[in-house]
Amino acid sequence: MSEIRLSDIDLNLLYVFQVLIEELNVTKAATRLNVSQPAVSRSLSRLRDVFDDPLFIRTSHGLSSTAKTQNLAPLLADTLKGLESLIQPSEFTPQSSKRRFTLSTTDFGTLTVLPKILDQFRQNAPDAILDVKSWNEEMVAELDQTSIDVAVAVLSKEPPAGIRAMRLKSDCMVCLARKDHPGIQDKLTLESYLQASHVQVVLGRREYFAVDRELEKIGHKRHVAVHLPNFVPAARVVMDSDLLLTVPKLFAEDMAATVSEIIVHELPFASREFDYSMIWHERFQHDAAHIWFRGLLRQAFLDASD
Repeated sequence: MSEIRLSDIDLNLLYVFQVLIEELNVTKAATRLNVSQPAVSRSLSRLRDVFDDPLFIRTSHGLSSTAKTQNLAPLLADTLKGLESLIQPSEFTPQSSKRRFTLSTTDFGTLTVLPKILDQFRQNAPDAILDVKSWNEEMVAELDQTSIDVAVAVLSKEPPAGIRAMRLKSDCMVCLARKDHPGIQDKLTLESYLQASHVQVVLGRREYFAVDRELEKIGHKRHVAVHLPNFVPAARVVMDSDLLLTVPKLFAEDMAATVSEIIVHELPFASREFDYSMIWHERFQHDAAHIWFRGLLRQAFLDASD
C-alpha cells in the first residue's frame, strides 16, 4: 500500500466516517449530513480506498462495523474533537487561569495604575500572576522581542508598525513642592518656579523635556540640579529639600493623598496636555486572555474618570 499524505485526503470524509459509525445506516447518515444517499455511498467508497478496508459490512439491519472501524472509532472521535477545538474561537476563563500577565510601566505608572486594577485582577483571576516590569519609551520598538503583554505609558510620537496603542486618559503637568516651602507663598508663581532648583526624572535616554520647551517659548530656562531615574524617589527628595518636581497631575495627586508633607501646585505657565496610552504588540490583538486584560485596564481608567 502506497504512503498516504494528509494533504491527499478530503477531511470532510472523516466527518462522514464518524456519522456512519454513529448511525450504521447510509440513509440516516445522508439525512443527518443533509446530502443525498449516493453522495454518502461515494464518500464511503473513498474511505474504503483510504483505509484499505471495507469499514462496514451490509446486514439485514443496516451496516455492521469491521474490526478496523471499531479500532479506529475512538481515535477518530478524539481527532474530530481536536479539529473542532482548533477552529473554534479561543475562550478565556479568568477564574481558572494560571496565566502570567506582564504589565510594563514606569514607577509612576505602578503607583497610579496598579491600585486601579489589582483588586479586580485578583478577584476575577485568583490563580493568575501579574508581573510588573519597568518601562521607558525606547522599549516601544522592542515589543516584538519581549514578553510584555501591555505597557501603560505616555508616547511622544506615533508607535511603529505592528504596535497597537489605545488612549486611556488625558493629563497635564503640575509641580510638587514640600509643605511650607520658603520660596512659595499662597501659590506658585513663575518667578518662584524659575528661582528654585529642580529635580528631574529621566526615563530612557531623553535629555530634553516638554516643560523646558514650554519655558523656552516664553524666553525662560529653569535650573535642574538633580536627575533621578524614578518618580517616587524624586518625590521623596522634594519632601526633604527645597527642590521642585514637575510631574503628571495624576501621579502628583496620588502622592499628595498619601504624603501630607507634599503640596501640589498648578504650573504658572501654559503647558500642553498629554495622553496615557495602553500599548501592545499586534500578535496579541486577538488573544482572548489578552483582550480580557486590556479590558481590565481600560475599565479602570473609565471608572477613574467618573
